[in-house]
Amino acid sequence: MACLALTGCAIKHSPTPDDTKFKESQRDWLTIYGDELKIAVENDDKESQYFFIQEIMKMQFPNLPPNPNLKILNQ
Repeated sequence: MACLALTGCAIKHSPTPDDTKFKESQRDWLTIYGDELKIAVENDDKESQYFFIQEIMKMQFPNLPPNPNLKILNQ
């Protein structure tokens, strides 16, 4: 029984940094920006709202200028 207690929970594989390496191809920026925009709206952070709306627009409409002018209505 004591042997089971000493070896039953032993880790057989030590994690390495490569095990947790992030794959850039799996990142969904549109979802990330959408989530951040929701947080900015909840916190009434106008600067963050402007930034994330601008980033979302750049992804949705790639032919726009790099930093399109935006006016947020209903403020």
